[in-house]
Amino acid sequence: MPIFVSSYTLRAISKFYAHQEQSGYDKLAHLANQLNFFILAKLRHVLFALYFAMIALRHGSEATSDGKRSRSLSQGTYGSLGTADDIFIAVDAVSGSVSESTPLLDKAAAPPPSPPSNHTKDCLNWRSVGLLVMCVSALGLAVYLLWRQTQLPGLGYRLSLIEHDIWSDMDLHGQGSRLLDPFAVVSVYFTHTSSAACSDDCLELLHRLQKHRLEELPYNFLITGDCQAFEARGWQYESHFAELPQATSLVVAFVGDFSQRPPSDCQLATAQALLLESLKRRRLHPEYNLFVVGNAEAVQQELQLWPRYGGRRRRKRREVE
Repeated sequence: MPIFVSSYTLRAISKFYAHQEQSGYDKLAHLANQLNFFILAKLRHVLFALYFAMIALRHGSEATSDGKRSRSLSQGTYGSLGTADDIFIAVDAVSGSVSESTPLLDKAAAPPPSPPSNHTKDCLNWRSVGLLVMCVSALGLAVYLLWRQTQLPGLGYRLSLIEHDIWSDMDLHGQGSRLLDPFAVVSVYFTHTSSAACSDDCLELLHRLQKHRLEELPYNFLITGDCQAFEARGWQYESHFAELPQATSLVVAFVGDFSQRPPSDCQLATAQALLLESLKRRRLHPEYNLFVVGNAEAVQQELQLWPRYGGRRRRKRREVE
């Protein structure tokens, strides 16, 4: 049985695989650079701590050996005479003088070494304290950096996101599109396109929605019936709804008419995954609010059960017919 595929679908598939191959290499290179930077940064601190630890251990061993040597000499100076084998008598053949020497007398003649001063002990103690403070500080800094890197939402979701350049030929540059500040986005508005729905070959439907427009669709993202998210203006550009706070919001539209029937469970799961992905990419404020605009009554009935639902707002006019 022959299978007919439209030219739009073929072009989208080729662009998708080309982008996937390129983006995979880019992500791998980016991950390798981040790992290299992280290892070098942490290795410098570890070597710094090990250097001071070796210095402290060396001074500690020298102080211990000096203490043992002084104790042994002091014991030898005031010890017993020992046996007669240790006594040496020398007779000078010329003068006839007699001299006696023993190891005990030799040790007694040598001046005893001075014990380590309190100043050396204090310096050693201060070095140990300084080394301990530095190790604790380095450990605390490493724990803080790891905590900052792990403050991301859980990855227990699946999102099929089709980027703008893969499916759309609309040029977002030079259309008067304003850049969106990711740190200012505090609201997400959900609506619907009030058009026909789709369960497969949704790309054809999206191109029909674009057909009579001179610019890109006014939404940031669209969620189709085949449970995919299409990037229209994305996280980079503001939406095109004059009655909404464009500089502080994202607009997500379910493709279809959902004034009476709600979106499918798969579409709702895709919307939730899109919110989590926005949080993970730092494109949405953690304390965001959800709103429903337009006459999407069924969408409101579903989203009012979600966390951070803020209410419903009506639009003055409908953007896409």
